[in-house]
Amino acid sequence: MRTDEYTPVVVAGAGPVGLMAACVLGLAGVDVVLLEQRSEPDPVLKAGSLGPLAVEALERIGLRDELIAAEQETMAGYAQMAEQSADAVPDGERDALAQAQREHFAGLEKIEASRRSEPGRRRMRVPQTALVEILRRKAERTGVQLLSAHTVTGLRQDEDGVTVAVRTPDGETEFRSRYLLGCDGGGSAVRTAAGFEFPGTAPTMTGRQGVVELVDPAQIPPGIHDVPGGVLVYGLGVDRVAALEFVPPPEGDLGPLTERELHQAVERVAGIDLGVRRMRAGGRFTDEARHVPTYRKGRVLLAGDAAHIHAPVGGQGLNYGLIDAVNIAWKLAARLHGWADDELLDTYTAERRPQTERLLQNTRAQIALMRPDTHTRALRELFSELMDLDDVNRFIGDLMAGLTTRYDLGDQDPLVGTLCPDMKLVPVGDDFEPGARRLAELPHDGQGLLLVLDDHPLPPQVAAPWAGRVRVVRATAERDDVRAVLLRPDGCIAWVARRDAEPAEEALSHALRRWFGTQH
Repeated sequence: MRTDEYTPVVVAGAGPVGLMAACVLGLAGVDVVLLEQRSEPDPVLKAGSLGPLAVEALERIGLRDELIAAEQETMAGYAQMAEQSADAVPDGERDALAQAQREHFAGLEKIEASRRSEPGRRRMRVPQTALVEILRRKAERTGVQLLSAHTVTGLRQDEDGVTVAVRTPDGETEFRSRYLLGCDGGGSAVRTAAGFEFPGTAPTMTGRQGVVELVDPAQIPPGIHDVPGGVLVYGLGVDRVAALEFVPPPEGDLGPLTERELHQAVERVAGIDLGVRRMRAGGRFTDEARHVPTYRKGRVLLAGDAAHIHAPVGGQGLNYGLIDAVNIAWKLAARLHGWADDELLDTYTAERRPQTERLLQNTRAQIALMRPDTHTRALRELFSELMDLDDVNRFIGDLMAGLTTRYDLGDQDPLVGTLCPDMKLVPVGDDFEPGARRLAELPHDGQGLLLVLDDHPLPPQVAAPWAGRVRVVRATAERDDVRAVLLRPDGCIAWVARRDAEPAEEALSHALRRWFGTQH
């Protein structure tokens, strides 16, 4: 590529966050080059499920059917584990299928989805490895150019763009882009090369995990177990064994996790002589927690683990990273299409950083509650009793599901700034695409959506000056608290008309100008 030719966006990192961002950009009509340093997808098992906000974001880009199929395959694996572990739990109080329906906070498997404030917004048991394959296929269909074995080695930026230095199998090369989005994980080369600060706390815990085939599958009951030396985990979607020790990790490069190292960790933590026939994948993790002060430096932006790292408890990092991706991707598309300025890009940090600060807070708290000392175990028992209370269970459940997410958009209505759930719609007129009967099934091509419900007197022409940026749809819906809603492309509610209030067209026009630029 000549240095005077620009790719609109280069995304570094083809994990789920980078793939999600590339797909959203591609659907919005932006050409994307996606660079991945690995030659094959990462086989290490990480998150085992998707939270409600991530599920809804993935459904909005047309992946509902593929997610359902992946979840069914995962649940079949749970059923097999339940059968294998029956001898280990003869009273039937714990089995793998029951575990699949539970969520945990600090290993306390007491969160009940039915007690959340919005129980209809459900998570899905889709492992991260399966999600990556689904997103790779979507990226290919969307026209994203994915280049494997391409490692970012440096960058320099100017007022026109970013020059990205890349090592390839054939040597060194450079890409010239208008913007660079770093989604390249906790050790982000983009973050380092661009000079982002990364303050936080050092690790105090070391975890080792492996996807294994046990000689005796009934040796460890599925679940999360408090044991004398820390925490022992088995299951969570696949035959995964994890041992958590509350000591800092050894210094230096330890190389890949070996079967022997996992065996020794399990023995130290739980006193179990683990019989492993085969380990298919393995890795280490810690509770190191860090967060960049800003998600943008000029034309370089960060998302996912490149912007924030923390203990991987509850699989929250994947979900937050996916929402990072959809938040910034539509804003980059708007900037590149010429109807937004840098002020819109700055809302990315303003919106996502406070949410992630809460994430680091809750993951630090969870690790603190999992320590094996006598005083912490006493606190843990008390906290466990508190989780039996409906209000506490609801609060923790909403927190872990991301349902507490609300961006400060300057509107006091509690719905404004939240991410809208999917809903059934009945079309009024010919606004709908053929076959679309749900909010998630409407086109998501980088445009916003003004959803006018039932008999709201709002004239459709109010959004006419934003044609091509905002789609207007009239429908009836299954909710009776609102009459009209303005949604940004990331599903965020930017304006709402309540049933018990007069139409606020001036406020609507303000929201349209703020999020979709000046009128044509």
